[in-house]
Amino acid sequence: MKRENDELTDLFRSRLDGAELTVRDGFWDELSSSISVVQRRRKLVLTRIAAAASVLLVLGVSSAAFWYFSPKEEIQQAFTQIAATSDAGSLSGDAVRQEFKPIQAQPILQKPAPARMGASVWDDQEDEDSISVSFSMSFSFTATSSGTPRRTNENSTEHWQAGGNGNSTTVSGEQKDLASVTAVASDAKPRRRAVKAAVGTALPAGNGKYKMPVSASVMLEQPLGKKFSLEGGLQYSNLRSDGQNLHYIGIPVKMNYTLASNRKVDWYASIGGVADKCIAGAPDNSEEPIQLALTAGIGMIYKICDKVALFAEPGISYHFKTSSALETVRTERPTNLNLICGIRMTY
Repeated sequence: MKRENDELTDLFRSRLDGAELTVRDGFWDELSSSISVVQRRRKLVLTRIAAAASVLLVLGVSSAAFWYFSPKEEIQQAFTQIAATSDAGSLSGDAVRQEFKPIQAQPILQKPAPARMGASVWDDQEDEDSISVSFSMSFSFTATSSGTPRRTNENSTEHWQAGGNGNSTTVSGEQKDLASVTAVASDAKPRRRAVKAAVGTALPAGNGKYKMPVSASVMLEQPLGKKFSLEGGLQYSNLRSDGQNLHYIGIPVKMNYTLASNRKVDWYASIGGVADKCIAGAPDNSEEPIQLALTAGIGMIYKICDKVALFAEPGISYHFKTSSALETVRTERPTNLNLICGIRMTY
């Protein structure tokens, strides 16, 4: 069998020796272009995977930080106090008082005298006096509360009171629902204006030709109710590439919506836009058109104290095409992922 295969192989070699195949015009150009398209698609897929992984990493780090810095002991203590007060009423001081009406016993009825047997036996005896017994009972004790004073129902007929160091607490005899107690405890302060200073960056493009753009901004936040707020300010951007360094000044405007909030962390979603103008680096800065962009993102605010907080806002941006002849990271990658971090101060 092997010998027959060798004979067939030698026969084909002898017949096809010196044979040539004519290739049509443009075949090699088409082959090279198709290979480059496949390579670009692979780079695009890898870039998208890296961008998605970076966003997931930022969200994971934010969630871990929120879980680590959340005041677990204070939350547990607050729920313990709510559970304790829901059975006995609402607290509003450092002591409790309860008044009991004195218990009075009914007077003992006079014991009827036996019928007289004869004048000689009972004439000299006097009638028995009636006997009445009364007693009262009262209780007093002192209790302290380390929590925030609760509201007092002044119209309640039952109340607790304890004397002591001059501090008194009135506890309503009516039980309050857990939801109402939580609502009273979580009354937040009215929202205030804020100033935000931030720096940001985005993904590079062009296989390293265009560097990562950087930006710095100062924003003023104006609340528009309990959930919405409006931001506006000034932004500086720097776009770098091989032999090119462009500087932009922009005016960003954003609308924020609060998704969730507690004592330490706020989550919000934002959408807005920015108008950029090149001020340096172009051959003719005055001829460069204004570039418009749309932005959207989800942010987290971590409150350090009552007036100072840190925030991080990963998001996405889309820059519209202009008539400018300059090639930048925005023309190479119009849709890009970005990250903004900074400090937020309320006043």
